[in-house]
Amino acid sequence: MARGAEEERVTVVGKLVIQDEVSASKLLLLMRKFRDAVEMAHSMLYKKQLSETEVKRRLTRYLSNAWYANSAIKVAKLYREQDHIKLRKPLLYSVGSSDENGNRNIKFTSTDRVLVKFPRESGSHEWIECKALFGKKQTPVISELITGSYTYGAGVSIKVKRSGDWRSMWKKRLIIYVNIPIELYAKHRRVGGVPTNSGAELWAGFDFNVDRVCVAIVDSAGRLRDVKTRLFSNAVNTPSEVSKTMREEALAELVKYAIAHGVKHLVVESLERPGRVKGKVGKWTLRQYTQHLRVLARRHNVDVVEVSPAYSSIDAIGVALALGLDRHTASAYLIALRGLVHQSA
Repeated sequence: MARGAEEERVTVVGKLVIQDEVSASKLLLLMRKFRDAVEMAHSMLYKKQLSETEVKRRLTRYLSNAWYANSAIKVAKLYREQDHIKLRKPLLYSVGSSDENGNRNIKFTSTDRVLVKFPRESGSHEWIECKALFGKKQTPVISELITGSYTYGAGVSIKVKRSGDWRSMWKKRLIIYVNIPIELYAKHRRVGGVPTNSGAELWAGFDFNVDRVCVAIVDSAGRLRDVKTRLFSNAVNTPSEVSKTMREEALAELVKYAIAHGVKHLVVESLERPGRVKGKVGKWTLRQYTQHLRVLARRHNVDVVEVSPAYSSIDAIGVALALGLDRHTASAYLIALRGLVHQSA
């Protein structure tokens, strides 16, 4: 059984709109401080080797909010494999809470209205009101969150291309992402809709990177069934033909693993918009991955499903926090879910 199967989650994404300039400035300030807090948490945890309790104490003093401090620590842990992090864009995240209607710091008052807590050093706080725009299929999901029946993580990010300057456009590119239980997602999206069993149809999502390939297997109800990663960090500094061989061997191993577990659909990000995947792995390398995956699929008589890479890096944060996965495996999980939705549409 995959880790975290008892708390499976998926992420829905919407646009965040804020018109008031003062409120917008406060939100940006909070996002900047939270980004800095994540970097501080990473340094204190993995460089200075401080206890998590001490890190939380220091971050609470900096952010004036213990729940934001706890959330910053959880985000920092997603980068545990890195020696140092320098986050490019401001961000904000608040983990779910079993009390206070599902989340302490980011609350929905209606399907298109959300409040973000702005803490103060005095211990008091105020709420920044924003407009949240979700798709029609996502609105019923948000409606259920208002009732307080489910806990949910929620965050705010800025959606810009890697080469773009977020400072000149951040207000028009705000994104809100909500990390919800998989059963709530399946209930309203009707993904598959059947319980998991030994004969369930399975999808495998593949996340490609320069130093690893990750696979996540989901069933027809969207449940995470298994995950596996094949590392080859020494391929980064080896000749291109050698590194290509290492990548192909790793991919072949994971494809065989997935098929041995009953997978019939291999899901990969589409190459139609390669700019969306820049930074994870080069366009040319991604094409080699995809071409080899198609060869393997034909050899094993399974199909390849291409899905949009939109929001994959944003969504992966919330999913990784909920499932206890690393970001790359969480991305593979999201890719598998998109393949499932694509086939079910």
